[in-house]
Amino acid sequence: MTSSPSPELSQQAEPDLIAVVGLTASGKTDWALRIARELGGEIVSIDSRQIYRRLDIGTAKPSAAMRAEVPHWCIDFVEPTERYSLGAYLKAARAAIADIHGRGKRPIAVGGSGQHMRALLEGWQIPPAAEDSAFRESLAGESGDTLHERLSAVDPEAAAQIGSTNVRRLIRALEVHHSTGRPISEWQKLRQPVSYRACAPDVSLDQLDERIAARTRAMFAAGFVDEVRDLLADGVPEASPGFDAIGYREVLAHLRGETSLEQAEAAVAQATRRFARRQRAWFRRDDPSICWSADVPLAMLE
Repeated sequence: MTSSPSPELSQQAEPDLIAVVGLTASGKTDWALRIARELGGEIVSIDSRQIYRRLDIGTAKPSAAMRAEVPHWCIDFVEPTERYSLGAYLKAARAAIADIHGRGKRPIAVGGSGQHMRALLEGWQIPPAAEDSAFRESLAGESGDTLHERLSAVDPEAAAQIGSTNVRRLIRALEVHHSTGRPISEWQKLRQPVSYRACAPDVSLDQLDERIAARTRAMFAAGFVDEVRDLLADGVPEASPGFDAIGYREVLAHLRGETSLEQAEAAVAQATRRFARRQRAWFRRDDPSICWSADVPLAMLE
C-alpha cells in the first residue's frame, strides 16, 4: 500500500509499534524489511520526502520489489508541488498504524526524519492553526535573527529549541501563537505517547561516510539527473517543495549549468553527510529508548 490511509481510521490507537531509527544510509530500510519478514509486519515510512510521487532515486525510496514483498504506507501520496505539513503527516501515519494493527499485523515505523519520528512516537498534538498567508506575508523579509527575537518574546521555550537559521519553523511558531493565542511549546506538551520499541543500526561515522559515498554514486548511476530533468519537463517548478529534499537542489544547479556532474555528485554526498550529523541531535546514542546494535535485535523486538 503506497497511498495515504483513510482519514476515517482511528488515530487514538496505541499499538505495539516497532521503530527503526537512526542516521541516513545506516541500513534502516534493510532492517525494517527483515523485521517485517520475521514478525509479519508492514512498514510505515517516517520520511518527509518519500511522501512525494516521482521523487524516487533522490529520496532513496524502497524499490518496487521491496514494496511488493512488504506493504509500505506513507509513500507516494503527495505531488512534488504540494506542501505537506507535519500535522497532515501525523494524521496519515497514525491512521496507517491503526489499520495495520487492526488487521493483526506489526506496524514498523522506519525513517530518519527526526522531527516526524519524535512527533509520532511521543504523540505530539498539532496546534489547530491553519496557514495564515496574510500573517506570513507580514513577516516576509525579516531576518532569522529578528524572527528569533520575536519568538523569544512570546515563546522563549520554543525559541530555545529553534535556531535563528530555521526561518520556516520560526514563522510557524509565531503563526501558532498569533492564531491560537498560545505558545507552540504549550501545544507540544499536550502529548499522547504510543508504546514502542526502537532500534537503530550501530554504524561508525567513518562507515557512514563510506556508505553515503557509495549510495550517492549508485543514485547518479541509476539516473538521478534524468529523474530531475523529467520532473522539470513535466512542469514541476524548481521552487517546488519536493525539490527541497537533499540532492535535488544540487542536481538542479548542475542542470542550470552551474556545476559539473562530478561537482554535483560531490555536493550531494557532502550535503548528506551534513544531514547525518544533524540527525544525531534527534537520535542520540545515550537515549535509553533506542537499542543501538550491529545487527537487528529481533529478540528484543518480539
